[in-house]
Formats: sequence, C-alpha cells, structure tokens
Amino acid sequence: MIRVEAVSEAIAHYEQALRIKPDFAEAHNNLGIVLAHAGKIKEAMAHFEQALRINPDYGEAHYNLGVALEKLDRRPEAIAHYQQALKLQPDFIPATRALARLQAGS
Repeated sequence: MIRVEAVSEAIAHYEQALRIKPDFAEAHNNLGIVLAHAGKIKEAMAHFEQALRINPDYGEAHYNLGVALEKLDRRPEAIAHYQQALKLQPDFIPATRALARLQAGS
C-alpha cells in the first residue's frame, strides 16, 4: 500500500515540475498516474489529456487515459486509446492485455 504522505509528496513534486515547465508531457502523465492511484480519476484524465496535447504520439499517456476511461465505464473511448497506444508502441503489453480484456467483454 502506498502511504498517503508519499502520494501527497509525489503530487507536490510533479506540480512543482509543471510550474517550472508546463509543457513537460512526462510530468503530466506521471502526475495523472499518481492522481489516479489516489482515486482522483477526472483530475488524472485532465493530466493525461494535457500530456497528449503536448505530445500526441505519447503511447503511455494514451494507455493511461484508456485506463481512466475504463474506470469511468467509458469503454469505447478506452478501447480507442488502447488501440492508439498499440499503434504507437506495438509491443506495449499492458495495452495489449487491456484491449483484449475489453474486446472479449464486448
């Protein structure tokens, strides 16, 4: 289990990095991951989306946005982001598994 203090500290560090460099796609993606782990899915989505505005070819951000969308039961959108992640990174195993799971449940 991740300590609450560690999550708060991670959020603060990523926010600080983004104040310094607002167009840092990886920091947006990583902040989104931390927020998602904290249960703040909509806030996380905003950071995944910002990472993709900065770098539309960021496969991991597509995957993470897909995970967030899946948690909100927005399956068609999640599938589209998993597919995009795989288009960009064909060997991305987590996206392959997520897509297969969703398509099997369709």
